[in-house]
Parts: sequence; structure tokens; C-alpha cells
Amino acid sequence: MIMYENLNMISCGNVNCYVIRGKRGDVLIDTGFEKYRDHIETWLLNYKIKLIILTHGHVDHIQNAEYFSRLCSAPVMMSSRDIPLSRDNSCRHKYITTLSGYLLEAAKTKNISADPFDVTYPVTGEMSLSEYGIDGRIISLEGHTRGSLGVLCKSSAGYDLYAGDAVFNSPFPMFPMTAESPKRARESIEKIIRLAPDRILPGHGKPIVCGTRAYQLFIGRF
Repeated sequence: MIMYENLNMISCGNVNCYVIRGKRGDVLIDTGFEKYRDHIETWLLNYKIKLIILTHGHVDHIQNAEYFSRLCSAPVMMSSRDIPLSRDNSCRHKYITTLSGYLLEAAKTKNISADPFDVTYPVTGEMSLSEYGIDGRIISLEGHTRGSLGVLCKSSAGYDLYAGDAVFNSPFPMFPMTAESPKRARESIEKIIRLAPDRILPGHGKPIVCGTRAYQLFIGRF
């Protein structure tokens, strides 16, 4: 299995955006920071984006949501539980769970926000993506934030899980660097292990591919 086989991954610094090809339109997962807008827009010329899914409400994943929603005439889907967070990333307490998390928080640019955007489809439970010709569904991966989502779908690699920040892979698979609920974050990792996807596609870092050392390290650590 090739790590990037038929994977539509847009690398934006240390944040990943993804596109899932659908028979009735393509789906953009996360939108990155504003400074990567032109880079992402160039990539999107290759696709027909019909829906934007935001894995959670942190600004590094949503800052271009309003722009690309207008550009592509694409509705936005995210958890109803993260809508307040998308408007103010400081509105809820979070725990720093790793040493890297302390460094990340110290390096963050303060008062950075996203332009307001409408959430056309607030997610409250599992949802199918069959409307877009995609054999997949949205699942809860609560913990990093209350409303963290993942997208599990069939691909040429087997099953792909677009995991947002439920799992980090920088530089190796690890627990989310911050979590609103560390307990729920661990439960979501256990859920991922039970689902046994062939590829885990994180919001930060390289894909984690079944059978590789990184995958075994992920399984072994948790």
C-alpha cells in the first residue's frame, strides 16, 4: 500500500486539508490558515467542492471556511457543539496534555480568529455522505474539543479515517496536544483502534498507514 495513493491531501504548513472525491461532488475537509488561502485555492481548481466539513472549531482548521464556502457555493458542516468555539477559541477551558502542547500554546498567535461563517448543517450524530456519492460517514471523535468529528470512508486503500486532531502525528503518533476532555480523547483513540482503518489521516503530520511502524507505534502506545 502506498501512503499517498489516491489521497487528495493539501499540506498547509503544519496543518493538513483534504478532499474526498465523490460521484456527485467533492468534499473539502478543513480549510487551514488564511495565509495559505491562495495555495489551497490553486489546489481546489482540480475539484468541484460541494460541501465543507470542519473537524472541529479551532482557528487553524476553520480560518478559510467563510471564504471557500462563498467561492465554491458550498455549505459548511460541523458539530453543533463546536459552533461557539469557532467564534471564540478561548470560550472553553482545555488541558495541555503533552510537553509539545506547552510549546504549542506558548508559540500561538494571540487574538487570531476566523471570519464568521454560517453552519448550514450542524452535526448532532453520525451522518452518511451518500448524498455526495461517497461511501462514508461522519463520526464523533470527541475529546480534543467537545464537537470533534472524523470522517470514515471507503477508498482504494481500504478504509480511510480523516481524524482531525483526535490523533497527532508530528513527529510520531501521539495523544492530542490539548484536550477539552482528556478522558473523552482517550476513548476516541480507543474507538479509532476498534475501527481499524487502513489509513489514519491526521490534521497535523503524515498519514498513519496500517502495517507500518508508525501504525504499530500508534496501536502500541494506547
